[in-house]
Amino acid sequence: MADYAFRTLEDRQKIEKLWEDGRTPKEISSHLDKSLAVIYTELTRGQDGTRLPDQRLRYSAELAQRRVQASLERRGKRTGQPTDMGAGGTASR
Repeated sequence: MADYAFRTLEDRQKIEKLWEDGRTPKEISSHLDKSLAVIYTELTRGQDGTRLPDQRLRYSAELAQRRVQASLERRGKRTGQPTDMGAGGTASR
């Protein structure tokens, strides 16, 4: 279950360094002891649209971190009726 935990900026910077060094997602997964799915998710999340010299899409740890932060800030924000049920605490039937 630890594999599902949020990655830190430091974890993302390690992924970025290994990716820029030419490592494959499988090698990064093995090196960081994370599942291959986690690495692919991170590599997709942090794509900035530019390419490395070997033509792979560049991964930016800072961009990935900003995207995660923005996602966390959006959680729980809903439009519509307030969740407060009033003073009585129960909804009428």
